[in-house]
Formats: sequence, C-alpha cells, structure tokens
Amino acid sequence: MAAIVPLSHATIMQPRASSSKTTIIAGILAGLLAAGLGAFYLHQQSAPHADNAPAANSQAAQEQNARAVDALMALPEIKAWSAHIEKASGGRAHGAVMETSPETRLVDGVVCYQLSFFESTPDAAHRWESFVVTPDGKRILVDDIVNGDLISLEQWRKDSAPMQRIATQ
Repeated sequence: MAAIVPLSHATIMQPRASSSKTTIIAGILAGLLAAGLGAFYLHQQSAPHADNAPAANSQAAQEQNARAVDALMALPEIKAWSAHIEKASGGRAHGAVMETSPETRLVDGVVCYQLSFFESTPDAAHRWESFVVTPDGKRILVDDIVNGDLISLEQWRKDSAPMQRIATQ
C-alpha cells in the first residue's frame, strides 16, 4: 500500500543553477539529434526498394544527395558561416550540412532534399537555416519554417541579410 506524504513534511529540492539547466538542455538536444540520425540510418538500411537493382538505386540516390549537399555547401553564406563558427569557437565548433528529413519534398513537381545548416558543438547542434535542394543542386530554396513558405535565395538574401548574421556575432 502506498503511503501518502503531506506536502508540508516533504523535502523540497532547491532549483538547479541555470548552467546546469543549460547543460541538461544541451545534452537532451544532442541526444535527440543522435537518436534522429540513428533512426534515419536504420530507416535507410531497412527501407524496401521498388526495383530489382536496390544497390544501383541506392547508389544513385546517394550521389544525388551528395550533389545537393555540395551545392548547398558552395553557397557563400554557408562558407562564411562555417569559417566564422570555426574561428569564433577556436575550432571547438563546426558548421555542418545535414539532411533534416529522410522524406523528400515535392516542389513544383520536382523531388527535393530537405537540408539544414547546423552549428555543431561537442554538446549540441544548433540549426541556423533550412533549405530545399533539387537532386542536381541547381535550385536551392530557403525553407521558412515559421511561415512554411519556400523563398528564393535572392529573396532570402534581400530580406534576411544572412551575411550580417556573422558580422554581429
């Protein structure tokens, strides 16, 4: 039988310092990111293939994904952000482009990869921006996750001034 303890007699724990909260939150975020990447890896390994040549199909998809990632990494904003992160952290943090969803996204009848640029530290990963990229890497759109809209690079550069992001940090 469970005992009922009146609140007046219970031991009250003191709140932790904010640095502990930050560490806990960073640990949780890092764990969630690792779990998500692990789930994505397992999903990719166990996904059934529709045709009779799964290795060739998988290899073609990997090559397309690599082209999309390379195209995104070639953007001057991504290069500048990566260099800034490395320099500001003394090499403890790095810029990284990762696929944020194993699901492709259909944009104007074209299947696209959903990629994001992250600041990766030993404790956590912080998303800076999300993008949608065609498999050939020729079209890159910015995914405005607040509004759910896709905007062109030109409009994003005009509206958001992404290069100013590192000038003010």
